[in-house]
Amino acid sequence: MTLLATVLCAIQLVGVEGTDLRARAFFDANNVKVGDPLILTIDFIGEADFKDLHPPALAKAVGKGDWKVDDVSAKTDTFRDARRLTYRVRPMREGVLWFPSLEFEYAGPNGEKRLVRSNDIPVHAKGGAQVVVEEMGEETNAMPKPPELVYPVFDSCVPGPNDDDLIFAWKKAMAKPTADAFVEFDFPAARMNEATCAIREGNWSRAMKIYQKLEWTTGQTPEMEQGIVAALALRYDNPAVELPVWRQVLRPLLRFGWKGRVGLVVGGFAALMLLFWLLGRGIRAVACVAVAVGCVSAASAQGLFQQMEEEMDRMHQQMQQAFGGGGFGFHFGEKEQREPIKIVASVKTNKKELQVGDPFEFILSLEYPRTASVGQIQMSPSETFGLQFTGQATNLTDGRSANTNNVVKRLAIPARYDVPYKGRIAFAVQGMVTGRQSRGRGFSFTFSNSFRVNTSPLAVDVKPLATAGQPDDFAGIVSEGLRVHETCDILRVETNDVVTITYRMFPNGYVPAGFLPKGAAFEWTRQQDREGRVREIEYRRYFVADGDPATPELVIPYYDPRTKTYKSAKTGGTPLYYNTSRGEGF
Repeated sequence: MTLLATVLCAIQLVGVEGTDLRARAFFDANNVKVGDPLILTIDFIGEADFKDLHPPALAKAVGKGDWKVDDVSAKTDTFRDARRLTYRVRPMREGVLWFPSLEFEYAGPNGEKRLVRSNDIPVHAKGGAQVVVEEMGEETNAMPKPPELVYPVFDSCVPGPNDDDLIFAWKKAMAKPTADAFVEFDFPAARMNEATCAIREGNWSRAMKIYQKLEWTTGQTPEMEQGIVAALALRYDNPAVELPVWRQVLRPLLRFGWKGRVGLVVGGFAALMLLFWLLGRGIRAVACVAVAVGCVSAASAQGLFQQMEEEMDRMHQQMQQAFGGGGFGFHFGEKEQREPIKIVASVKTNKKELQVGDPFEFILSLEYPRTASVGQIQMSPSETFGLQFTGQATNLTDGRSANTNNVVKRLAIPARYDVPYKGRIAFAVQGMVTGRQSRGRGFSFTFSNSFRVNTSPLAVDVKPLATAGQPDDFAGIVSEGLRVHETCDILRVETNDVVTITYRMFPNGYVPAGFLPKGAAFEWTRQQDREGRVREIEYRRYFVADGDPATPELVIPYYDPRTKTYKSAKTGGTPLYYNTSRGEGF
């Protein structure tokens, strides 16, 4: 029933907007005694804006008979590529307890609702000397309360002479306080009472608007801070919410109303102008001293500058004689009129039919004049979905051009597609081109420039893998060999102890995003090299020791493009040693 309720009512991640999030959940320990405190960690991974994330309350979504969740202890932090939430949790009864899979709701890029689900977690809660569970009573989950209702002294709160009708209306409102009951009054105490009643009625947005107006007119007070915290706790359904950091930092300024803030700004501006005026006076004084000193040495400095200018003129004349219209063929200091070198790029594949996993080559052709040469060539594909470059580019024999004055340089780039793909792909080619240009009278000069050209789009149709011999549980892994290792956090166990298994997979190719080995709870890390190829993936799995002498065997099928066959990587079967007496090892 608890799990069903969780599915029907997702937990709101208020303020989170992202694309496709993934979630993982784990405890700091999985074999404990009843009542022992555990740290629950929930990580959200993916592209999202988490700056407004407040830890949501979880206690309502978890069965109280099995677990006690302390929502007040919730914290949020950033861990590597994940946004992390932590809670203090205690198991409440003996046995193997499964902390349920929780579903969270967040906003997509266009405001649409999206869901992300965490994994469930087993815990073996054993009997014995328990800690005092009552210390985590329900009062720790109580929501912050707004300020108490204000009973004002009318001589100070109501401008002008006292009005018996006004006093009567006030006492009537206080007898049955509601947010609407205080609307007819226009002094600050009435606004505070209206906000308090709004929070009690569950209308946090109305209370926040009242506090914002009061803060502008009268300034932020301790009672107002208390009300803001209560309103935010109601908004995020989180009793551990705190006053926003910017309100804490600017508290000395916010305690003033608008008049005081304007006065502070004007006074600060005046002080800043005075500081600049004094600084200007000081600079002018220093400048006067410098001028006096400079006048003394001006005569000698002028003679020195004249000598330097004459020497530079002589050097310039000598260089003009050496380079201008002489044997080097160009004028020093003049911009050369270089004719651009035309380079045309095209690309094709060395195979007409392409299939997932089959190696092939992109053949790049660059056509340019024979008087030029190109180097430092780099290619950038317009689409990389499923595309793997499997080696460095190699030079082929030059091709032929219809223009006898041109040469065609060809390169082969080995590649492979690891997923089916049908579409068009183009390449941006860049590098350096060196050319020689004549200037007349038998003289010429050499220059080098960078270049960038684009190939025409190439139609690509990559066929899927053959189904003959394909295993039923094949998940699309294409790898030149595949290694998988298993490690366990404990090997000596009691029946029902939870063993945390770590799988480390070392592919040499393609692994689909989101792939999980059979029985694994979540992916922990995915390491890539500089070219973006996956080199190692780490997974976590929970295994409840049920008397079997070893952990279960894991089999991962994959396609090996070298042998063009389906294979399997295996691991598991780690021996487990069961304690003969209950409680041994604790």
